[in-house]
Amino acid sequence: MSRIPREVLTEALRTQIKGREVLAAVFCTFRFDPGFFEREILPALFDRHLHQDPQIRRAQLEEELRPLAGRIAVYYDPRAIVTGDGTACLDVGRIPVRPGTGYFHPKNAFILVRDTSTGQRALVVLTSSANLTQAGWWENVECAHLEEIAGSGRSRTAPDIQRFLSDLRTLARNFDTPAALDDILDLLGGVHPIAQRTANRRLHPHFLSTGPGTPALVDQLEAVAGRWLRHADLEVLSPYLDEADASAPLEALLDRFQPDRWRVLLPEENGLARCRPELYEWVRERGGEWGRLPRGLLARGGRQTEQPAQAARRTVHAKVYRFFTGEWEITLVGSFNLTTPAHSPGGNVESGVLSEVVVDQRPAFWLEAVEQTPPFAQPAGEDDGVDQDYLPLFARYDWASGQAEVLWDGGDGSGPVQVYDRGVHLFEVGPLERAVWTLLTADDAVTLRKRLRETSFLTAVAGDRRGIVLVHESGMAHRPSILLDLSPADILRYWSMLSAEQRNTYLAMRGEALHGAGEGPPPESPPDTIFDRFAGVFHGFAALGRAVRDALDHDRDEHDPRRVEAARFRMFGAKYDSLPVLVEQMADETAGELLDRYLMVLCARQLADRVRRHHPDFWASDPVGVARLEKGLAVRAVLREQVIARNDAGMTEFLDWYEPRFLGEQPAVTA
Repeated sequence: MSRIPREVLTEALRTQIKGREVLAAVFCTFRFDPGFFEREILPALFDRHLHQDPQIRRAQLEEELRPLAGRIAVYYDPRAIVTGDGTACLDVGRIPVRPGTGYFHPKNAFILVRDTSTGQRALVVLTSSANLTQAGWWENVECAHLEEIAGSGRSRTAPDIQRFLSDLRTLARNFDTPAALDDILDLLGGVHPIAQRTANRRLHPHFLSTGPGTPALVDQLEAVAGRWLRHADLEVLSPYLDEADASAPLEALLDRFQPDRWRVLLPEENGLARCRPELYEWVRERGGEWGRLPRGLLARGGRQTEQPAQAARRTVHAKVYRFFTGEWEITLVGSFNLTTPAHSPGGNVESGVLSEVVVDQRPAFWLEAVEQTPPFAQPAGEDDGVDQDYLPLFARYDWASGQAEVLWDGGDGSGPVQVYDRGVHLFEVGPLERAVWTLLTADDAVTLRKRLRETSFLTAVAGDRRGIVLVHESGMAHRPSILLDLSPADILRYWSMLSAEQRNTYLAMRGEALHGAGEGPPPESPPDTIFDRFAGVFHGFAALGRAVRDALDHDRDEHDPRRVEAARFRMFGAKYDSLPVLVEQMADETAGELLDRYLMVLCARQLADRVRRHHPDFWASDPVGVARLEKGLAVRAVLREQVIARNDAGMTEFLDWYEPRFLGEQPAVTA
């Protein structure tokens, strides 16, 4: 038997990224658990030691995602949402895709990376059978193909991947194209295509997909490698089969490639075969065999146990088509089940990679032949477990503008739709026209905003139909932080930290202190002398000023929007370390000594004026953030009067002299 490759999917992805800087990422999935994705899959993109507590880890990821605003996106089928045990709260575009026929069924990750030492960009491509769920990444037996496409290099798969990603625009027509997709397509546009199917008598990897306007899968296999595949042995791993007496896609493969021997995975659950008895007999009558993967592979943890028959068994969810002889092996890995919708034009949207495997021993069947006819259960379809009460309602909320919209994606318009959160009625919308975004009222938008602090899932009810709606969120710089509220002194210290690793460690310490997740010492309190306090204020604002200036200095890197987004979060955002958040605390007497608060507002005013004068385009790019900042800075007049009231009459004359000089062209704070 050939050795079956085994690897942890998350670790394989992290190894392929190799600590390089992630610039953008697009994921495709059928089932989507947004909470699990944020907690357990996103960390693989960053070369950071993140906290084991899920909430603290999310706070650290929130920091990592700032430069990537709008550049992480997940395309998913809205009929297969998994609510899991958590919700979505990070800056990830969540874009539903509902094809006209079939399911949106591919499982991919397209990750744009850059080597910071050389500046070279590349695209890491993961094509797999694993959904973005706990079962897909942690529990099931899955399959995956990893490859890398170098920017300005040569690739056989790049043109087909480019077409696949371009088609996402059409499939997700109701949503704006995320910047991540444009960035990845830009890199692929500079890759030189390889026209030849082979090199040195070896087959190049080929990216195959089905969907609107594509040939059937069997025709694509024929076009790429028909002369090699014909008369080879064939092995098929697929957890789902057609609920039929005969398999049309399998028959098409047999008729086209006429394998010498062939074996098909028997889908099983709790010892019962999940296919029709007639289909089972049809396979045997056609000369094929049913098979099972070795017990050791199915044991939890993937290890052979002393009593494998008693060990908990993993579900086989891999989709693999192996063509092999005694000398070579060509394998299709991806999302293609052995079903008619997966193989046919006008069926599901699917993806896979056909590649020649380097063999170190004579290829043989992975599956062990089934000798005895098993007992049978009801066949499971590709929609097994999918919410059959799906309601075609999309929703989105913009944290920057405060606007909320809904769209009906059904065949006709809708009647009234009731919207709930965990049984609590929120509002009513409709009737709604088909495929038209409709603004919610200001009051309903405020209601939704409050709920989004806790959950991104809504329940929509229309007549006797109901379904889960995952809200698409944008303008995430203006979304309040998910865990931390820092004091003014904490914010100043956070600005002063020199490296991302220092900030990551600080977030872990603060999270443990607030969340009770650790036993380490709390962060040190800032010095309490007036000199140390004022020095800390000046140092913190100087550090923030340098960070903003470096990010907006076009002479450094005019084409890197990441730095600009990081500056936007700091200057205009609603996060724990954003300037408006600090300024708004200055009106609270418990935030510090009066003179300290007054000085911090002066420093904030000084920094805001410098950014407005020297970077007017950046200042004008975020009117919501500017308005919030200016509103907060208005507290300066109140604090000034309080300072004057607590001192002698000469204080008015002193401040009239001091303020213009502090805020003028020769400022006391160097930014």
